[in-house]
Amino acid sequence: MRRIVPGFCLVTAAGAIMHLYPAHASAAEVTCTYGQDTVSTRLAAATVRAWRPAEAAGIQRTAIDSIALKENISLSFADILSYNSSVFVKQYGRATPSTVSFRGTSASHTQVLWNGMKINSPMLGMTDFSMIPAFLTDRAGLLHGQSSLSAVSGGIGGAVMLETLPPASEGLSMQFVQGLGSFLTVDDFLRLSYRKEGFHVSMRTVFSFSPNRFRYINTDKKEFVYDEEMNIVSSHHPAEYNENGKYMDAHVLLEGGYETRAGDRFRLSVWGLMSGRQLPRLTVDYSDADGFINEQRENTLRAVLSYRRTAGDADISVSAGYSGTGLKYDYAFDAGKGNWSTMNDSHSAFSSMYLDGDMTWHFSRKLTLRAGLSLYRHHVKSLEKVTGQGYDVSRTDGDILVSLNWKPAERAGISLTVREEAYGKRLSLPVPAVSADVLIWKKAGMYLKASAGRNYRYPTLNDMYFLPGGNPDLRPETGFSYDAGYSLSRRWKTVSVSAAGTWFDSRIKDWILWLPYGPRKNFYTPQNLLEVHSYGIEQKIGLRWEWADGWTMEFKGNFTWSPAKNVSGTGRDGDMSAGKQLVYVPEYSASATGSLSFRKWRMLYKWCWYSRRYVMTSNETGPSGSVPPYIMNGLMLSREVDFRRAGISLSLAVNNLFNEHYVTVLSRPMPGINFEFFIGITPRWGMPATKKE
Repeated sequence: MRRIVPGFCLVTAAGAIMHLYPAHASAAEVTCTYGQDTVSTRLAAATVRAWRPAEAAGIQRTAIDSIALKENISLSFADILSYNSSVFVKQYGRATPSTVSFRGTSASHTQVLWNGMKINSPMLGMTDFSMIPAFLTDRAGLLHGQSSLSAVSGGIGGAVMLETLPPASEGLSMQFVQGLGSFLTVDDFLRLSYRKEGFHVSMRTVFSFSPNRFRYINTDKKEFVYDEEMNIVSSHHPAEYNENGKYMDAHVLLEGGYETRAGDRFRLSVWGLMSGRQLPRLTVDYSDADGFINEQRENTLRAVLSYRRTAGDADISVSAGYSGTGLKYDYAFDAGKGNWSTMNDSHSAFSSMYLDGDMTWHFSRKLTLRAGLSLYRHHVKSLEKVTGQGYDVSRTDGDILVSLNWKPAERAGISLTVREEAYGKRLSLPVPAVSADVLIWKKAGMYLKASAGRNYRYPTLNDMYFLPGGNPDLRPETGFSYDAGYSLSRRWKTVSVSAAGTWFDSRIKDWILWLPYGPRKNFYTPQNLLEVHSYGIEQKIGLRWEWADGWTMEFKGNFTWSPAKNVSGTGRDGDMSAGKQLVYVPEYSASATGSLSFRKWRMLYKWCWYSRRYVMTSNETGPSGSVPPYIMNGLMLSREVDFRRAGISLSLAVNNLFNEHYVTVLSRPMPGINFEFFIGITPRWGMPATKKE
């Protein structure tokens, strides 16, 4: 039986690892876990010391709580970030595209890595987070601003890191969750895994289906009531239904790995998804609900094969991967007499081959050197059958990384990172970043941090080659950013407190903007026109209080103030965008979660708020020029029940708790209050039976 040394390990927002132990304790409790069963005993107090790694110096990182991933099993990762981070999540509606952006930048300035491989679309430059179920993610974190250079290039705003992990327990294990919800929604989740000595294999499946036909109040339309003389006596906004919103998503994640006695670690992860989604009618659409077809189908396959080894003072890793997606979009309407008029029949296929090598030398506890090489081979084939226009292009991107991390003193650390990048036949200037921190208050674990650096974001293949309008002469967007802040974490007996705050400032030149072009302004083309100044504050706080017997209360909050100003304007006649906030970027946002637990019971409350978002570059505030602020609330109540051979979990989720009427994107309907009930079963095979509570 393995013994766990007593104490608590806290990971701060900056990534600092702090082990906090009562120095005066004469005894402590040691907990041992065997599968689902826990045994406790009393031992003499022990002292454990842990050192904060040099490579964490000055890094602005937000770790997403693994409990949040497990509690919100039915949600996409976009919903997880809405309530548990300071980033802006732009959602087009239920089961429609969702994107994430940091610090006033756009979704294409956010890089997304899955098990180390970048999964941004090489065609569009962004990632649809509505296609990433929380159930398929075991560990997640955010790297803000230039801190993302430690992991990937191109993240002018930041990077999202997603990982899957091997099974934690030996033997065969299983988890099945059935969800049933409003709008005839069905969610199924299954995980099977097996681990024996150094070998492990697992399979996870997700299936979601819903007609998605919900009722909402359409504030974009108004109906009038007339008297007998046809005078208007009153008016109201009509209640309508979300038509043409059906969706079906299916995911399969297969993983296997082996660890030799010598420490060689091999691992293969394969993730496939099939999705069919209708695109709902807009709230300003007056057409016949049955008279059109508007839907998108996606098939995606991702795979990553990795090898890792620790040899003396060096860590070696090699990874290879593939990501391929096929998209089909159809839009047609009923022309009458059984004839359909096709407006759009678009077929796109894009893929990326990935190869990465990385080596880290630990010369001492205070000095490490890291070197890495990454290569991506992208290919996009896009065709619009109605017009016959499209493109078929490949491009190779690569970068070389060198990073030096040094702790000149026990309380201080500094990190220098340099990347050299290439896309196609073009080579960038070196991309440097430097970060540092210092521990100023050891008892409270308080660090002061600062960092600065440059970054690039290359044009997407759509930017350069889309027909009509692609611009192969586009320059990469160039950003220079710096930030400064603090982080702290402290525990007093049963109370834990953590906080982190950051001031950031970023200037991005050659921002790419699509504008009408041609003699008749009948198509759009991208141009390097804008200079954007983004600055502001990010603040995070956390509180955990354990009292009485089994009672725990926890609170986490995030606040962001992020003005993102178009400094230069477009230079066109009549342009009023200079000095204005970027479209669909809220200046203020906040989120919070609060939970109360008692033994096997748990209640979770979620809240988020976004300020007004402008739809027009002139920042007009009329009904069609901006999206009003909105507050969203959610509540979940869960209960775990132990039986002799299985554990049962029951939970009820209430979304849009106060039945708010709102939109996140102009003219895209959102549902009112809705519910979902989950029942999960986890069999216990080959373990001591647990008595029913």
